[in-house]
Amino acid sequence: MRYTEIDQRIGALAARQYGAVSRQQAFDLGASERFVARRLAGKCWIRAAPAVYVLAQSSGTWRRQCKVAELSVDGSAIAGRSAAALHELPGFRPGPIELWTPINTACRHAIAIVHRYAGAKLTIVDGIRVTTIPQTLFDTAMVIDPWRLERAMDDAIQSKKTSVHDLDERLTFYAESRRPGLPKIRPLIQERTEDGWVPAESELEALLFVVLDKLPGRPSVTRQAPVPWRSSRPGRVDALLPEHRLIIEADGRRWHTRVKDFDRDQWRNNEAVAHGYGVMRFTWVHLNDFSSDVLDVISRTIDPSTPT
Repeated sequence: MRYTEIDQRIGALAARQYGAVSRQQAFDLGASERFVARRLAGKCWIRAAPAVYVLAQSSGTWRRQCKVAELSVDGSAIAGRSAAALHELPGFRPGPIELWTPINTACRHAIAIVHRYAGAKLTIVDGIRVTTIPQTLFDTAMVIDPWRLERAMDDAIQSKKTSVHDLDERLTFYAESRRPGLPKIRPLIQERTEDGWVPAESELEALLFVVLDKLPGRPSVTRQAPVPWRSSRPGRVDALLPEHRLIIEADGRRWHTRVKDFDRDQWRNNEAVAHGYGVMRFTWVHLNDFSSDVLDVISRTIDPSTPT
């Protein structure tokens, strides 16, 4: 089969799209119905989805599948956990492809899980149209646990991939909705705003002790305990479970202050480990909005046989 100038133009485009090209893109570059049919019949191209083809010599990567899915529906974008993986948020890996589509499109798809809703924010990552990081966090909030969500959010903010302002914009957009996951992500964003409310130390610790009082078996808890390995130096911890050599801290600092103090906190955690103690830290958001999750993770720490 003769290799033409049209093949060159389509090949150049496909090279930028992980080996994929849509039927309409091929037409825009000069291909005809007969041209497309001949390339398919000659197995130079492979139909990967309706009206989307991949060049036979291209590698069958996960990103190629993402691009195929995106090209298969006009105006669509990779979404959900797939978008989180493309944004390289911690805790997310390539997996089943999730696709956002405009609300008036068909909801069934051969290679992707389709999400339809209005008002999605989109961007481009490595040549693939994808939901923005704030949109992605809102989309995944309904299916992942708060700890994983918080880690992904903080990593994105600290690496300057997004900002609290952009997250707050999405929060305002969905404020009056019944969107699943909103109760989970709202307090995390509010805590990170510049004027985020900080509770009184006594109120925060009271919440912590309410949770600790609910622990199965009522383990011994020493409140305001001195740091166990500092016999001659000042310092205390909010709660100590001596039988389990576990320190639990209620962190009432503003989020921005906690970020600045990260190195100091990590060093103190390392000291605890060196002396055979575990450390768990919980914020107001954890204790007030996710108290059952806090209770669960502490219970599983002190008794690994606790059902998950």
